[in-house]
Amino acid sequence: MSGSPKYQARMLGRIFRFCLGVYFVTEVWPVFMEVSSEGLLIRLAWALGLTLFYIAMHLLIVRFTPNIDRVVGAILAFGPFLAVFLIGYGGPAATGALTFLSVSLILAAIRADPGCEVMSIPATIFGTHTHLACLLFSPIDWCEKKMH
Repeated sequence: MSGSPKYQARMLGRIFRFCLGVYFVTEVWPVFMEVSSEGLLIRLAWALGLTLFYIAMHLLIVRFTPNIDRVVGAILAFGPFLAVFLIGYGGPAATGALTFLSVSLILAAIRADPGCEVMSIPATIFGTHTHLACLLFSPIDWCEKKMH
């Protein structure tokens, strides 16, 4: 469902999210330093495009499909990011996608957002969360929740 999450990501999940986000920043930063201003704008446009896409997806999930299965929803949510990254591998689209994911991961770590990290930016903007799981981090979150 939407609103406040039932739980927050705990320390280990937050650390992993943050570290992976910082790692991706170290991967995209040199690219941004080497490209022309036009190349920079193209890469940022891809990141902004993904942000707008996920804002729209967030609104759709919160308003129209709140009962979508959290794992199926996570696969559907991560699919567009993965498609942009793989199709644009080595180019501006992939750099923009990693930029978007870097910001999302770091934001999710700071806010202790559980679940799907690609939904962290919309969750921050609207103050509501989707209930989608994250294929990588949700198992860590669930284990940490059980341990406490």
